[in-house]
This record gives sequence, structure tokens and C-alpha cells, in this order.
Amino acid sequence: MADLRIDIIADVTCPWSYLGYTRLKQAIDQLGDDYRIDIRWQPFELHPEVSPTGEDRETYLAKKFGSPEKLNEATHALQQVGIEAGIEFNFSEKDRIPNTRLAHQFILAATKSSLATPFSTALYRAYFTDGKDIGSNSILTEVALSIGMKETDIEYAQTEKAKSIVEKKLERLHQLDIKSAPTYVINDKYMVHGAHDPESFLKVLTDIATKDSPK
Repeated sequence: MADLRIDIIADVTCPWSYLGYTRLKQAIDQLGDDYRIDIRWQPFELHPEVSPTGEDRETYLAKKFGSPEKLNEATHALQQVGIEAGIEFNFSEKDRIPNTRLAHQFILAATKSSLATPFSTALYRAYFTDGKDIGSNSILTEVALSIGMKETDIEYAQTEKAKSIVEKKLERLHQLDIKSAPTYVINDKYMVHGAHDPESFLKVLTDIATKDSPK
């Protein structure tokens, strides 16, 4: 039996974080019953400068990409990659880029109830497929209840304690010089960057399991 702890450093508005987890899950599903996988979600802010009320997606990202045309090209390419991974990326003129700090506080609360993975994946679907504003407390609450989080979890997510813990996690990851998402830290010592294909993830996981298995 091999034990693998995987810390996923990701943001819920990062399409590559969504793709990365989807591909990682496909790799994990191929490992079989001889592996115990412990996934832990860690916060990353893709757009930390976004205001608490969010920004218009097209205006904000067009500046980052250099022009609306380049944004459209990148969007279409992303949608094609999504189709291959079984992800439906939908975008409209009404979409917002949210500030994700509160979302990370909800993920922290979900972690306490062992619901971080279903909650995070539900947030990805809510944002990228359903076009919901996941910077909104009401939307976060709606998604939380839909995957079985309790009122006490939701209340905890909105506390100063949860806010402080997320801030400390973000600061620690910044000190570790982690500047991109997704990043994966496996067994606290192996770092992998990017949304690799399932076959590459599978090789990485099996190689690490072999290295770390008791001799």
C-alpha cells in the first residue's frame, strides 16, 4: 500500500487549475486500490488585485492579454482543451472576475468537514460552466449547501479566524516562491507545476510512490 499526500495549490478562477485537477483525478483513478491518496487544497490568488466586488471579465482580461482579439483566441483554445478533458468552459459578456479570498475561506471550512474536493469542483463548475459569480457570499453559500456543507461550516467560513488562516497560508506559499497555479506538492517534498496530461501525472505519482515506499 502506497500513501501519497497531494497538496493542490490552486485558484477557483484559474482554468488551468480546473484542467489540472481533472487530469490528476483521471490519473488517480488508474492507480487502483494499492494507493491511499490524501488531497489537500491550498489557496492561490490568480488575480489578487481584483476588488471585493469583482471586475468585468472581458475588460479585465483583454488588458492582461493585450487586446480583445488575443483574449478571444486564448478563450477558444481553452474551450478546445476543455472539451478533450470533459470540461465545458462557457463564457459570456456578463461574466465577472471575482476576488477569490472568500471562496478560499469556504474551501478551508469545507476542509474541516472533509468536503474540500467536492466543494472545489462544484465551484469550478459554478464559475466556468454556469457563469456564476463565486465571489458572492450568497453563491458560495448556495454551492456549499448543494454539496452537503452545514450551516456551521458556512458560518465558520465567514469568521475572522478563517480569514486569518487563509491569509497566513497565502503568505507562506508566497515565501516558498510559488508564483503559479496549479502547483502540486507531493509528500511534502516533490513539486510539480502545471496541468499535465493524465499519463504524465500517473508516471509522476507511481515514480514518487516507488521512491518513498519502505525499503
